[in-house]
Amino acid sequence: MPGKLQVALDLLELTKAVEISTRIVSAVTCENLWIEVGTPLLKSWGKIAVKALKNITDCFIVADTKTMDVPEVEGTAVFSAGADAYTILAVADDEVVKEGVRFAHEKGKIVIADLINHPNPLKRGVELANYGVDVLLFHIGISVQKARGVSGKDLINEVRELRRLVSSKISVAGGLKPGDIKPLIDSGVDIVIVGGAITKSPEPENVVKQILEEMGYG
Repeated sequence: MPGKLQVALDLLELTKAVEISTRIVSAVTCENLWIEVGTPLLKSWGKIAVKALKNITDCFIVADTKTMDVPEVEGTAVFSAGADAYTILAVADDEVVKEGVRFAHEKGKIVIADLINHPNPLKRGVELANYGVDVLLFHIGISVQKARGVSGKDLINEVRELRRLVSSKISVAGGLKPGDIKPLIDSGVDIVIVGGAITKSPEPENVVKQILEEMGYG
C-alpha cells in the first residue's frame, strides 16, 4: 500500500465535512487519500455521516469509532454504512482487539489500533501487530510530548523503532501540517493524518496538494 494522506474530519457539521471533502476529492481524487469520519462527526451524525461521505467521495473511509468494547456491534454499524476501516483503542482488552480484528477481516475491512494514552505505545504496538491489527496509529503531538515527558525527536525515534519491529502499517497524528510530513515518511510512516491544518484552511484542497507533494506525489 503506497503512502496515504488521511484527512481527519473532526467536525460537528456534516454539511461542512461534505463541502471540504468534495473540494478535496475534486482537486486530487481518492488515489492517495483516505477520508476519516472523525469521532465528533460520528457522534453527531452516526451512520449518516459515514454513508454520506462514502457515497459522495467514493474514497476509502475510516470511521474513528475509538472502540473499547463490543467491536462486532460497532463494526457492523459503520461497515454497513460504507466504512472501510474502524479504530480500536490500544488500551482495550486483548480479547476485544482480537474480536475486532477477526470480525473486520471476515468482512474484508481494516482495523486501526489507536495507541493514544497508552503508557508504552512501542511495546503495545508490537503486541497489537501480533494480533493482526492492520494499522498502528501513533501520536506525536505537543500534548503527547508533555504528557509523556519526551521530545518530538524521541517520538520519531520510537516510530522508527516500531517500523523495524512490525510489518503492520504505521500512521501518525498530532497537529501535523505542511512542512512536517517528509521527515515522517522518511522514518517509515505509511499514513499521515492531518485534520485542522486542512479543515480550518480557506483552501483545504491546496493544503492537501502541498502535503501530497511532500509525500512524493505530484
